[in-house]
Amino acid sequence: MHWADELVAKIPKNQTHRVDDMKTVSGMPHVGSLRAIVTHDILYRAMKEAGFKVDFTYVFNDMDPMDGLPVYLDAARYQQHMGKPLYKIPSPQPAYQSFGEYYAVKYTEAFNKLGCNPKIIWSHELYAAGKMNQIIRVALDQADKIRGIYQRVAKQVKPKGWLPYQVICEQCGKVGTTLVTDWNGKQVTYECQPDLVEWAQGCGHRGRVEPINENGKLMWKVDWPAHWQALNVTVECAGKDHFSAGGSRDIGVHICREVFNTEAPIGWLHEFFLIGGQKMSSSKGAGIGADEITAMIPAELVRFLIARTHIKRAV
Repeated sequence: MHWADELVAKIPKNQTHRVDDMKTVSGMPHVGSLRAIVTHDILYRAMKEAGFKVDFTYVFNDMDPMDGLPVYLDAARYQQHMGKPLYKIPSPQPAYQSFGEYYAVKYTEAFNKLGCNPKIIWSHELYAAGKMNQIIRVALDQADKIRGIYQRVAKQVKPKGWLPYQVICEQCGKVGTTLVTDWNGKQVTYECQPDLVEWAQGCGHRGRVEPINENGKLMWKVDWPAHWQALNVTVECAGKDHFSAGGSRDIGVHICREVFNTEAPIGWLHEFFLIGGQKMSSSKGAGIGADEITAMIPAELVRFLIARTHIKRAV
């Protein structure tokens, strides 16, 4: 029995399912990223063959800030954009609306060659359409409970008054440099701090906005389960780093149950493609790009390599 059939046998059949995967498009995804999308596509197909009612989506998280400058980009051009949401940063090439779109399209072209054709969802459009608004409100109202989950599950101590939301600064457009300091049930107060992070500099602006639509985003470890909730995701795997004890998956499961009053998707960890025994890195240029490998090697061979290797075994 193939590993996918073994996993599908553990999924309840008496409901409609959504298989989903997500990636932050901070640069050109390397070949290792293909393992995640192909794994999800294999599970999706196995579920369909087993008679499940299921669809398959892929989220490009382009609301995240640029927090690392890929080595293959012009630092003089892009340093000024560090900390901005990826969908607000200029594309390296013309004819694309943003940095995030450019790399997402290139990656989509690569995994389409491997037979993966999920429905594409853009995180910034999800926020802009207001589909995260109620979830944001719940997260802010129950910030103390989320802070307790961080401490209990991951041994991470968040300061009193900590809030899991980042505003896109109204003055400089950065999201990675803002700190929300107050929530009054209607608006959040925030500061764009010059020294909040090492990889970007805030402008010092202070303001107050309503935490809706494209005004900002939830912090990553809350944002992930928020996407599960907004999209009704029932199956989602992830790299083994996310599945570590106290990791982002662990925190997300507790947030779903204790804050959003729902169950997290069923899912399993998958191993990585390794180079020299190390995990690849898009931003550091470690490992061949997904677009390059699919241009060099027949697509069916790349897919076969992933499909034949057990999900918990490294390549």
